[in-house]
Amino acid sequence: MKKTLTLILAIFFVLGCIQNGNTEGPIIAKVNDAVITKEDFLRSLDSLPGWAKDRFSSKEGKKQFLEELIKRELLYQEAERIGLDKDKEFLEKLEDFKKMTLLSILIKREIEEKAVVSDEEVKKYYDNNKEEFRTDMVRASHILVDTEDDAREILKRIKNGEDFAELAKSFSKDSGSASRGGDLGFFGRGKMIPEFERVAFGLKPGEVSKPLKTRFGYHIIKVTEKKEGTQLAFSDVKDRIREKLISERQSELFESLINRLMKGSKIKRNLEELDSIEIQ
Repeated sequence: MKKTLTLILAIFFVLGCIQNGNTEGPIIAKVNDAVITKEDFLRSLDSLPGWAKDRFSSKEGKKQFLEELIKRELLYQEAERIGLDKDKEFLEKLEDFKKMTLLSILIKREIEEKAVVSDEEVKKYYDNNKEEFRTDMVRASHILVDTEDDAREILKRIKNGEDFAELAKSFSKDSGSASRGGDLGFFGRGKMIPEFERVAFGLKPGEVSKPLKTRFGYHIIKVTEKKEGTQLAFSDVKDRIREKLISERQSELFESLINRLMKGSKIKRNLEELDSIEIQ
């Protein structure tokens, strides 16, 4: 019973409204002044997630689904009859829905549809960045601190012969690796943030890096071991490259759109009022 109720509620929230007076195509039900056509039925069924759609594919399932459409329409008509279409809460939610729908359409047309990447661009990226598509592995340790001065002081101590692992245990703020002397284990390309990865793969076993700044702080990296891999074929990675390039292009288009809108708008921020807001 509980599963059935959950399914019915899901149907009510997913489906769009049946339009009064919509008589296109064969009519399969009438609910007072509204009609449910074959087109309405199929469109509503297609709106459901796959697990729910399968539930209504049989002869009996189609009958059950039609009954749910009728129930939903009856509830919709009752809501209108008692004036809920003029209720303040409804109008606020309707305005929110309008904004989100318009925003999603804008994003689709101005960003998603324009972020096109050609086959030539995908192949060019592969040819120019083949090192990204190797199965090489590196084992590295690091010491993470907050300031560049701290990092330089620790690097000085390493150069003077102090043990990297002991310094990591004492000073690294990466609690996950500090207890292991900074050891991060083996990792391949694409597993770490790009700037960390570039430095790690550029070091030879036993080498220690200069202080590296990332969004996490300042790192000192030591490579302890490397495993040489193989070059992945273009056919194996072309879909991954395309997704990467599309994502980057979408980000560029989004930033460009926001910058254009910012420059063409008058925006005033009341930071004093913002500071007065107490968040529970």
